[in-house]
Amino acid sequence: MNRNNIFTYCGSGISILTIGTILFLFILSIPTLAGEDQALTQLEHPDFLTSGLYGGGLTFINGDAYVRLQLQPDIPLGKIGIGLDLILLYNPYAEGDDPQILAEDGEAWDSPSTWLRLVRYVRYGRPYDPFYARFGELDYLTIGHGSIMSGYSNYDRRGLRLNLRNSENRYGIETMMNDIGNPTIFGGRGFYRPFQREENNNLLTRFELGATYLTDINPNLQEVGEDPLSAVGFDVGFPIFETSAFRLDIYDDIAFLNTLSEEDTQTNIALTAENQVTTNLAWGNAVGVGFSFTQTLFKIEYRTFGEGYIPSVFDYTYESAKSLSPEPDMPRFLGLEANTEPRRGFFSQLIWHPLPQIHFMGTFEDYTNSEPKLYMAVTESELVPRFSLRAFYTKRDIGEGGATNFFGDLFDLDEKSAFSVEVRYEVFPPVVTIVTREYTFRRVETAAGGSQFEPIHKTSFMVGVSTDF
Repeated sequence: MNRNNIFTYCGSGISILTIGTILFLFILSIPTLAGEDQALTQLEHPDFLTSGLYGGGLTFINGDAYVRLQLQPDIPLGKIGIGLDLILLYNPYAEGDDPQILAEDGEAWDSPSTWLRLVRYVRYGRPYDPFYARFGELDYLTIGHGSIMSGYSNYDRRGLRLNLRNSENRYGIETMMNDIGNPTIFGGRGFYRPFQREENNNLLTRFELGATYLTDINPNLQEVGEDPLSAVGFDVGFPIFETSAFRLDIYDDIAFLNTLSEEDTQTNIALTAENQVTTNLAWGNAVGVGFSFTQTLFKIEYRTFGEGYIPSVFDYTYESAKSLSPEPDMPRFLGLEANTEPRRGFFSQLIWHPLPQIHFMGTFEDYTNSEPKLYMAVTESELVPRFSLRAFYTKRDIGEGGATNFFGDLFDLDEKSAFSVEVRYEVFPPVVTIVTREYTFRRVETAAGGSQFEPIHKTSFMVGVSTDF
């Protein structure tokens, strides 16, 4: 790999205005939107995962029917929480050596990752505590402001998340690992507030610096021995105005990742021992403003990218995207489309908790009218008596590479999208009926002994008991 000097590359690619903005923020900076108070942290980390059902019913996976048994206890033990997830599918049409008892997505019980899914999570503390650790599924995980990792999911494998900070929040780290059984994506972010005091803090004393490093050591499932995808970022930020009810922040992120050079992406040269290609640093910058008010958090970022940069590369569909085989007429890098032209555009996010029973999250980004990306999620509980709803939808590259326009592609479920909806109705306490519909991804073994993700359509009808364990 051609390891260019980061400062030389930065100076040749970033505008004087951006450099001036970074220097200005270094002089007057303070904490990012990831605030200290519990209410704001809970608002930034909504829980859209379902749990706590004991029952059974039917599941249809890609048109095949299975009998379903589900046990999902949540066990609180003070600061420790344990969630189990025993889901068994019975295949009445199994023949010969085909197994009759399968796991949640119709896979056989023949791998450590499948058995690890019996433990949905084990956690200590909460994300806003000085020490927080969680082993289990990762769903919509964001590191820092999300310039590198935003809305990442490990598709219900068992990974690790760890937050560690001192009691005064003067310094800390947040780290992640995608799969304990076979870790390939890992890294994190650290922050430091060098001038913060225990009390009487002001604008300058709350100054914060942050640095992020994330890597995927197996970014191209179609190649062997390729370089890892590595991303490094630096950020600064400060609140312009802050009270107990309202907070206005400004921040700046700059990130770098290794990518193929322009001539290589145009020719789609494979990474082989006989024909090594050159890689360069690609850069991206985001200047953002965010505010929180009671139960609302909104932020908007203006982002600029150099050649080949992939914004928020680790997102919800990252692992499914890198499983796609490269198309001969569409150059790709690490399974993702590598745009070789500089771009700019906006990223926006809204998190809204208008009522105790309703929680909404939405993000949208678009850069030079290319690669639009959308994420929406909502939960509703007991606003209508005995009724609850959980749903999310995400899609990247809307309207790109297809025969349909933006709005036609927006509602077309394909390999660029993921969707889930769950409707619950309490017949009489504590008996509930549940209907779920999912379009997501599951890991499958390849003929060469590797693994990749493929789309899965799943519909379930269940009756059970919902209660605290």
